[in-house]
Amino acid sequence: MSIVLTDIPGKPGRFWGDNTTFVGPNKPPTWLLRSLGNRWAYNLTGLLAGLRLFARRSRCHGVVTDGGSSGMLFAWLQTLCPWGRKPHVLIDCLWEMPTSPWKAWFKQLRLRMAARSARRFVVWASHEAVDFPRAFGLPPDQFEYVPFHHTLHDYTYDARDAGYLFAGGNSDRDYRTLVEAVREVDVPVWIASTRRDLFSGVDLPANVRVEATTPEGFRQAMAGAKLIVVPMVPGTLRSGGQQTCLNAMLLGKPTIAVGQRWASDFIEDGVDGLIVDYADPQSLCRAIRWVLENPEAARRMGERARQRAAWFTTERCMRAVRDLAVEESSSTVPSQSRLESVTDACTSGSLSRCAARCGQ
Repeated sequence: MSIVLTDIPGKPGRFWGDNTTFVGPNKPPTWLLRSLGNRWAYNLTGLLAGLRLFARRSRCHGVVTDGGSSGMLFAWLQTLCPWGRKPHVLIDCLWEMPTSPWKAWFKQLRLRMAARSARRFVVWASHEAVDFPRAFGLPPDQFEYVPFHHTLHDYTYDARDAGYLFAGGNSDRDYRTLVEAVREVDVPVWIASTRRDLFSGVDLPANVRVEATTPEGFRQAMAGAKLIVVPMVPGTLRSGGQQTCLNAMLLGKPTIAVGQRWASDFIEDGVDGLIVDYADPQSLCRAIRWVLENPEAARRMGERARQRAAWFTTERCMRAVRDLAVEESSSTVPSQSRLESVTDACTSGSLSRCAARCGQ
């Protein structure tokens, strides 16, 4: 039985499998956060995790890390010290290309050095498996698209329709377009965000409130919404929004996503959700009005969304990652990527084929 070493937390026998060893902690203590701030504290904690993983690699058959500091350090160490090298899979590769030319060159150099050791880079958006290799000059067959997961398991919330439109999150959100879309729409709008800079220069109409909340409050706010919008900005190399989108769908909410290139991984437009173009407030306004003016059709769409999202569990996602690590550990060379078959099945709207090709 293959033993996998990881710094990604999970539940043995459920998310990871019984033969998985966790090396932690993966989060910095409160005193370190206060001393260094979030960025440096997490980077330092990640570097320490990378060192622990490297020191313990002889006890495992394969290693799974995130795509940040712990994973990069582990990959670099294996590149520099190739004896005893273990198959290495990185997830959460949330990479962007720096705007500065010399920073972009240095990032490409770091990733190419890591790629000499890593077997697979797992990405959460299918387009990233094409765009990342092109942007960073990396081998395409080292990238694997694994569909992301919802995060509502083991939580309680009161699912109801309190009559408001909800949108939330901080990363790569385009709230300016959402505000313009709802300016003349008769619906209360709650935007949950702590990023005030996202609203710089935006004149908020009377029906829009910006109010941050706790993680528990965020889940309940989604559960109480009439519809949920996930407005993402254009022009980014990577795509976010998957967790919010899948949680909204699992709650049975009519869900409107901004951005075809990422949302089509989960939504079949007009069937289990709506997809509109980036930075297009007119199209977003029409989609919102359709949901409000067609409540029964929107309810059926939300029910289809619930059925679709039920497959995207954390267990399925993390077991797919672990299976990838085990698969790599059973071979001395990287096996043929399953990207094309998984992507084709998941984006075609055929959930049964997608499940079958992901081993579920």
